[in-house]
Amino acid sequence: MSATPRPVEKVELSEKHAKRRFYLTILFLVVGAIALVHALMMYLKKDSGWTEIRANSTQELNVSEDFVFLYELGTGGESATAENKALVIQYSDACESAYMMFSADNAYVELNNVYSINHNPNQTIEVEDGLYHALEKAAQYQDRKIYLGPVYAAYDDLFFCQDDVQAAETDPYQNAEAAAFYAQIAAFARDPAAVNLELLENNQVCLHVSEEYLAFAKENEITNFIDFSWMKNAFIADYLAETLVQKGYTHGSISSYDGFVRNLDDREISYSYGIYYREGNEIDQAEILDYTGPASIVCMRNYMMSDKDMVHYYAYQNGDIRTMYLDPADGLCKSARNELVCYAEDLDCADILLQMSPYYIADEWDEDAPDKLLQQGITSVYTENGEVIKK
Repeated sequence: MSATPRPVEKVELSEKHAKRRFYLTILFLVVGAIALVHALMMYLKKDSGWTEIRANSTQELNVSEDFVFLYELGTGGESATAENKALVIQYSDACESAYMMFSADNAYVELNNVYSINHNPNQTIEVEDGLYHALEKAAQYQDRKIYLGPVYAAYDDLFFCQDDVQAAETDPYQNAEAAAFYAQIAAFARDPAAVNLELLENNQVCLHVSEEYLAFAKENEITNFIDFSWMKNAFIADYLAETLVQKGYTHGSISSYDGFVRNLDDREISYSYGIYYREGNEIDQAEILDYTGPASIVCMRNYMMSDKDMVHYYAYQNGDIRTMYLDPADGLCKSARNELVCYAEDLDCADILLQMSPYYIADEWDEDAPDKLLQQGITSVYTENGEVIKK
């Protein structure tokens, strides 16, 4: 049995108070807008004290996902809100610039970067000031690791393998053909006559590549002759820090997930850094390193600490780990210790890294390495049988 629909009652609205209703509607809209603005202002208002400065989310393609920037607001002579706003702008711009400068995969109309250098061999081009200084520093230490670009690309394939069988196909420790190929590239990388970056005046550079290497590259579809690869964040941390310091922001610290820290703080405020060690498949904290004042810290380790590390490591089921630390001698990944932390007050992250890495990326640990580094103003921290050693 179907229900009978109820009759619809038509009600005519009175026009008697239409003008009053109109004004009340406008009043309610204004009050609502004021409340919304007030809520937004309260949300945007920053209190003095320590906070994480995040790059503007509207900025595309930046390096901020790799870094944490902590800053004490309200200590620079302006309100915490104003300081936070200015810091976000400066940090966002620096993160975007760093991404573009050091990219080996993308070209940009605005500037020449690592990609531009690789795709214009034997031609002079002008690069950004930040990239030029990074290349200059690598040359200062005569570091040839940046020339291992093709091997880094091959190891990237290894790190993204889904299982051990697939990994073994590109792992030079298990595949003799891969090992021979990497060694051949490493031979080119070590030879300045085969590939070398000439630094000219006014931020101009020229990547010289021999005819033999160019032919080899064409045959093997190689495009990246140079690449900062895993070292990139050391140079970027320095770039971000120096950019902010130049703007007068010195009450904070920048750290990356992969072990690079730049403390900007010019005050005698205590900071801490965790020292970890690996024992088999277990990773434990050994000590908290306390320090004050501006400092740079670099940690090299042959194990993963977070999900982000998966792009630089591959862990086999039996516990063996392949890393991104490649030796220019043969193109193989090596780590003389499970971990090594080095820090200095008067050196940048890149300075520390370029001096400590030859000792770490080696077949055996040089027992004199800490003393040699200390002569350069670099303190080493590592563990030996569970005991923390600091030199």
